[in-house]
Amino acid sequence: MSRLTAFAGLTGVDRRLLVEAFATLLLIRIALHAWRLERLRKWAARPGTGTAPLERIVWAVRTASRHLPGTTCLCSALSLQRMLSSRGYGSALHIGVSRNGERFGAHAWLVRDGEVLIGEREAADYTFLTAWAAGDSSS
Repeated sequence: MSRLTAFAGLTGVDRRLLVEAFATLLLIRIALHAWRLERLRKWAARPGTGTAPLERIVWAVRTASRHLPGTTCLCSALSLQRMLSSRGYGSALHIGVSRNGERFGAHAWLVRDGEVLIGEREAADYTFLTAWAAGDSSS
């Protein structure tokens, strides 16, 4: 099945969420180079009143992240935080670090009510450094 056929077979809500996820990921990628991180964090955490089921928002960002080459864990986590915040869902963006020999690594993942929503596979390999909360999340 082609990607276009698969997209056409989605519900209207899922199509809109997927388009929004792609647009948000692209905007975050540009903003990471153009804006100060504090401004980007505030924008990603800005609350809204939209509606959509949490699991469908997570699905949309995960799907868009897989299909957009060069997407980083930070882009995915910030995009998901933005889309959740715009619908009144709280979350906490976690940043962790690791060191493997001489190599330093960093990873971002998003948590809501103690559950990792995106970035969970790699999160266990990193030492928690800080979290940026948005809304009512119990990080």
